[in-house]
Amino acid sequence: MKIYFLLITIIASTLFSCSKEEGEGGRSSITGKIHLTDVTGGNQGDYYVPDYDVYILYGEDDDIYDDDTKTNYDGSFKFVNLREGAYRIFAYTRDAADPSGVKPVFTSIQISGEEDANVGTIEVQK
Repeated sequence: MKIYFLLITIIASTLFSCSKEEGEGGRSSITGKIHLTDVTGGNQGDYYVPDYDVYILYGEDDDIYDDDTKTNYDGSFKFVNLREGAYRIFAYTRDAADPSGVKPVFTSIQISGEEDANVGTIEVQK
């Protein structure tokens, strides 16, 4: 009888002690917009840019992106089916000082519970 109680206690504690990490599998979403300022010359202007790459990192310590999406016709983007936790969203912007010519622009957000979180507008340059 004691062995059964011990076994059930171990199994129960294992099942209930698992904490879900950030990532897919939830009912939350993160939305935002990408606003581009064109400083390259001929086609100067600023607008919400369509078909622009946006990336998401699950957690605060990850350095490799977990998912990506493209902006809609109005510059908006959405990441869906997320669990609660910390997330970082980024897009690349022009940076003449960097050898690659670009650098990431990060914004962080915390999701708690089921919600539709909005990171607002991410400013980038072309």
